[in-house]
Amino acid sequence: MQISTYKGSIQQKFIKAIFLLVCTVVLSGYVAFISWYVYNQKQNRIFLAQNVTKVLSQDFVRLILLDDINTATDLTTKLQAFKQIKKVVLYNKEKKTIFTYVTPEKIDTKELETTDKLYYHGEYYGKLDFTFKVESVLEIILNDLLVFILLLIFFLTISLLLARRYASHFSKPILYLVNFLEKIEFNEDTKRYNIENNHDDEIGKLYEEINFMFMKMDDFIEQKEKAQEQLSFIKQYDALTGLLNKNGLIKTLQKVLEKDDINWNIMFYIKLTNLKNINHAHGYQHGDLLLRKLAKNITENFFDSDLSARIGIGDFILYYQNMHSDKHSTLSKAQDIADALISILSNKIEIDGKNIQPEIHVGIDIFNHEQDPLKILQHTNIALEFGREKDQKVVYFDKENENYAKNAFNISEGLLIALKENQLELFYQPQYNKNNHIFALEALIRWRHPEFGLLTPYKFIPIAERTDLIIDIGDWVIEAVCKQLQKWKDDPHAKDWIISINVSAKQFHKDDFVANLHKKTKQYKIDPRKIKLELLESLFIEDQDKVAVKMHELKALNFKLSLDDFGTGFSSLQYLKIFPLDQIKIDQSFVMNMFNNEKDIKIIKSIIYLGSLLEMEVIAEGVEEKEHYEKLKELGCKYFQGYYFAKPQTVTQINSLN
Repeated sequence: MQISTYKGSIQQKFIKAIFLLVCTVVLSGYVAFISWYVYNQKQNRIFLAQNVTKVLSQDFVRLILLDDINTATDLTTKLQAFKQIKKVVLYNKEKKTIFTYVTPEKIDTKELETTDKLYYHGEYYGKLDFTFKVESVLEIILNDLLVFILLLIFFLTISLLLARRYASHFSKPILYLVNFLEKIEFNEDTKRYNIENNHDDEIGKLYEEINFMFMKMDDFIEQKEKAQEQLSFIKQYDALTGLLNKNGLIKTLQKVLEKDDINWNIMFYIKLTNLKNINHAHGYQHGDLLLRKLAKNITENFFDSDLSARIGIGDFILYYQNMHSDKHSTLSKAQDIADALISILSNKIEIDGKNIQPEIHVGIDIFNHEQDPLKILQHTNIALEFGREKDQKVVYFDKENENYAKNAFNISEGLLIALKENQLELFYQPQYNKNNHIFALEALIRWRHPEFGLLTPYKFIPIAERTDLIIDIGDWVIEAVCKQLQKWKDDPHAKDWIISINVSAKQFHKDDFVANLHKKTKQYKIDPRKIKLELLESLFIEDQDKVAVKMHELKALNFKLSLDDFGTGFSSLQYLKIFPLDQIKIDQSFVMNMFNNEKDIKIIKSIIYLGSLLEMEVIAEGVEEKEHYEKLKELGCKYFQGYYFAKPQTVTQINSLN
């Protein structure tokens, strides 16, 4: 690369920048001057009109009162003294023209018109319309054009001279530096290079930094080698716990499994399933400390394992190789280890004075002749997720949970098609008031599967909730409800009905949930008071402050809010205090068992009383029998939902109720 290629580049850019700056400043100043000149000219004419009116007011009044030709002649003479005036028209109180003056000069210029009221000794006699000669912007520019050009040339000349001088001051040291750097061979000892520095400004500072860079170059190379070693470690080990990470586990397993051994091996997939709740309740710092202690418990208590790893946020692996040639004996050993894992890792752990209860699930795969680590991990994960779904702490991989995983995948894929091909449908279960009239309905989704027929939400919603499909389904439900409410607006029987929508936690916590819901009601011209959002207590676990803010936003838009399955959680009373709820739904488990357990009746009575104190609607769900209905009425309940009144029905069936 030749130095001459760069000569003058900074200078040219500097000159160009100065040129543009000077042109901008001069032009801006000139525009400002013209604007001021035009404004000032206008103000002078207005001031002149006021002075003429004031000075000649006596003459103007005499002319109005006497209509004297001599006075008019005298006024004309006086007005000719004001060269800027082109025309004056005098009107009396009745707006009748009394006198008109027009300058005898034939001048084609821009005009400015203004009006002034005529007062004499405080009494109003009429008004005067003035027309003045003013200079146009073009005339102003032409008058001063030569001066402007001379000033512009002067400033440009000065700026170019200064730009050349200072650009040269910057470019020479930089070209010198480029020449110096081109001579360096970086495979040599860079410490022997030193650039001569005769500058005491920013260039001098740059030279100093380059010299310092050469001194540090060798240290950097050494640090880079150490960093590469550390990176190699980080790629295979978990920074938080010191255990193998997923990458390290797979690499190690690949080597271990290369030998085709007839003995049985065991892999345990251990998951801290309530880590998310712990992080939200106690903070991520406590969550990290808990993970460290769990890792320590695993390595100290299961030191006889061949491999231990942390492969996910709360996911650990234990691997035992060559346990036994007999599968039954291996199964027995696996059960002993699994029992120990649950017993040891589920114990409360004290962190900063707080007792934290880990929730542990374990998936197990027993295998031999298997050489694919990813497949083994997949098996243990399938077993684990099956256990979580079925609320089992320990699950072995087998055909049942493998089929369950495949079925879950098929359902997820099928739901994508169902959303596109309109296979989803809303049923509505009426809600009745104490007068046995429908006042609301709960929207309940169904899937008309082309192969398996009508599927209830229990068949597919739990699977959808583990993916983002629940958000797409929730959006579909909102739009379907808005469409139905729009259809019922003109129905005299249904126009006052409210529709309840079950909202998932994932959908509610979306940043644009409130905006999208409001947008749909606007699109279909629906009153938000016709929509009630049913929320589960599990939704409130994450961030109560954010949830409260979002709920208040919904209330401000007039949406109704209901707390579903009330009484089954741990913090229900706190939720009634924090969140702006309109309705409480008594969980059906209390209603259905009310005659088998006297405590259920007392709980129902307390909820109804509490709702009345807090001015909240209380509705009982799961009303299956007439006895339930009668007892609930006796306890003071005013709203009911259940099979005693009506099952979930299609829109056609609901319409027939009218």
